Amino acid sequence: MAFGKHTYHSANELRESLLDILKDISPNEDNYFTSNLGVGGPAIQTHHEWNLFHEARATSVDAEIEGAETSYPDLQAETRSSNYTVILDAPVKLSRTRASIANVTGEDALSVEKERALRRLKSEMEYATVRGDSAVGSSGVAREMAGLEMVISSNVTARNSGTSFTETEFNDLVQDSWDQVGSSYVMDLLACPVVIKRRIATFGTNVTRNVEAFDKKLTQEVRVYDSDVGQTVKIIAHKDLRTTAGSLCVLGLRESLFEHSFLVNSGEPHWEERAKSGDFKAGVYITEFTLVSYNQYASVKRTGYASQLET
Repeated sequence: MAFGKHTYHSANELRESLLDILKDISPNEDNYFTSNLGVGGPAIQTHHEWNLFHEARATSVDAEIEGAETSYPDLQAETRSSNYTVILDAPVKLSRTRASIANVTGEDALSVEKERALRRLKSEMEYATVRGDSAVGSSGVAREMAGLEMVISSNVTARNSGTSFTETEFNDLVQDSWDQVGSSYVMDLLACPVVIKRRIATFGTNVTRNVEAFDKKLTQEVRVYDSDVGQTVKIIAHKDLRTTAGSLCVLGLRESLFEHSFLVNSGEPHWEERAKSGDFKAGVYITEFTLVSYNQYASVKRTGYASQLET
């Protein structure tokens, strides 16, 4: 039946309905360590080193007799630790034509891609800080730095796969740190998969919300736990920690003992234009940095906990 005109046979005449709103919900904003670790002195070589000193507490005494001459024991020597710098980048390349045309939001296309690249770079820096696996590198092979999971080597416990993360486990983890270091250096941050944070929320009155966290650049709720050894521990869920059954990982850290060091003069994240060899615009956000662990004895690593929320 004739009807004049309606939308079904006049589609070519109608302007498309296109919102000028874009909601980017990519999980690239949760970068706790990239945002919160301090920045140490610059690395002047790709192999960055620093000294450590750790002297065990006395477990016995040798009493001296009256009038004895003083004997001089060998003194505890400092040791040296190190890490390698890693180069990370987030490149952007747009044809001249595409760079000239605004996005649906009206924003400049190149500026939008540069902003997204910077978020990708921060996400890669965060992953390397947590999961980096040290590699020296050679011609044609990239260097890699050791991340938090790798630099903690003294206080490491592998639980049987599926072990329940209980309040006792949490306090044992804090005690592992307390046994090794002075009371002013006991772990003060637990980084864990979200399933462990949800488990901790069921512990009871020792867990509270941290209402003092506004000075930190956080995008998630923070809780704190008052441990049995008297240390208050901040709890954060982290997306980059291992979560698979048998290898789920939790880290107890003394946050002030970790920093980032950037390669001198050109290592901090920055934008570099690339040579123009065609009809396009191109550049890269790039950084070269490493993780500094001033003394890993204060930190603890445990693996093997249940990867699902227990009932």
